[in-house]
Amino acid sequence: MSRGRIYYGIGVFFGLLLLSWVFFFLSFLRKARFFHPTGVVYSARAYPAPGLASVAGVEVAERLSGCALVRFSGGIFKQKGKDVRTDSLGMGLRFHGQPGPCSTNAPGGQDLFLVSFHSFGAMAQDIKATNPHDYLANTYWAITPYEVKGLGRVSLRITASGAGGLGEGRGERLEDAVRAGAASLRLEMAPWGTNDYQPLADVRLDSRVELEDELRLTPHAAGRGLSPIGFLQGLRVFPYAASHLARRLRQGAPRRASAPDTRIALPDLGASPRANVDTSSVFSSRDVRRERRVS
Repeated sequence: MSRGRIYYGIGVFFGLLLLSWVFFFLSFLRKARFFHPTGVVYSARAYPAPGLASVAGVEVAERLSGCALVRFSGGIFKQKGKDVRTDSLGMGLRFHGQPGPCSTNAPGGQDLFLVSFHSFGAMAQDIKATNPHDYLANTYWAITPYEVKGLGRVSLRITASGAGGLGEGRGERLEDAVRAGAASLRLEMAPWGTNDYQPLADVRLDSRVELEDELRLTPHAAGRGLSPIGFLQGLRVFPYAASHLARRLRQGAPRRASAPDTRIALPDLGASPRANVDTSSVFSSRDVRRERRVS
């Protein structure tokens, strides 16, 4: 067992012992997740990105390919109407690795968690630089490492296709961009501790789905080849589960969400006309500006 997996286990233990009850209590009072309290969920489809540099990267990208779910959210504050405070933004993804249709909580998926700051040390600076009015105008980082067979420890980030549509709030801007077929994400990977990010997968948003309450992203879902490692990854496993339990108890669990797998079928996106859209042109116009910001 690697050192990262040992630290992950230690984090799971301390998360259960010290933080799970805190997250349960605060989520119960808030009637929402303690972090990333409110958000919107979109169905999507993932494809291997062009220019993959390694065999291991190609294998991971192929395992991620297929239907997916993407949740966008604020970091701390609930959004009330179009009034958005200075805040970090969050993104949660579930890759099913299947052509579709898929159910929301089927086993074997890959869950990833990213935020609009790249480290805790740079959190204050990055939050100030975050555009809280537009989900697609930011870069998102997984600030904790993952382990890939054949590559070792890696960092992950997501670069969005650019500014959203012309709506007044960030939700409307995102929806307008999705309807126009211009909402795409690029998942990138780099050796841990470096800034040498390379494309891994392209994710194209298709349509909004009402799964905010049913979707239960979990840090230990690693069925597509990206294994969470390290103390911080393990630390959040039980607090996230406690937060979900508190919400269900406070809000009243929907009847259809009573089972572990809600079996809410997502559309088969294989026949979607957007599946043939070339995202390279979408990203190219913002590559230079984004690299300047990250550096």
